[in-house]
Amino acid sequence: MTSKVKSHGFVTKGIHWVSAGLIGYGYLKGLDNVSQLSDPNVFWLEVFFALGLGALFAVRWFWTNKVAGVTRLPAEAPRWEQFLSKLVQRGLYLSVFGIVGTGMGIAFGFATPILGGSFLDAMIAAHEVSLAILPILLVVHITGALWHKFVRRDGVMESMTGPWPRLFTNRRSAK
Repeated sequence: MTSKVKSHGFVTKGIHWVSAGLIGYGYLKGLDNVSQLSDPNVFWLEVFFALGLGALFAVRWFWTNKVAGVTRLPAEAPRWEQFLSKLVQRGLYLSVFGIVGTGMGIAFGFATPILGGSFLDAMIAAHEVSLAILPILLVVHITGALWHKFVRRDGVMESMTGPWPRLFTNRRSAK
């Protein structure tokens, strides 16, 4: 397939890549133990990071769903690709909102001793589930992008990355 898809705009690309960076940062700097929240600096850093990430994803959802458009899949893409794309996109949002929501629940439970115990345990368990699901969805998302780059060659990956990945597939046209 060689159909050309419309590129995502600057705002959509910017939000996408900032989101990716923040998710990476969140995983790299994540807490090892809830007791680390006893340090007020760590507590507030976690709260503001979660609020910022949640706000960015809320803006991202609004922007892609109401302004810029969600997908760049060609209309002739098979139904299974369209279904899987929607499933993964929705799963990514739900997972991130799950991480943010349960993280805020952990902070609230930690700061409110009467809520400790079962509430805090439930929030930690739900947080860990969301944290485990997100990387799986990201791998599927990246695999889908590479599928469109190297198998379908339909421009879907380039709609988000721009022209830089061309060097991996356009060697014949350089001759």
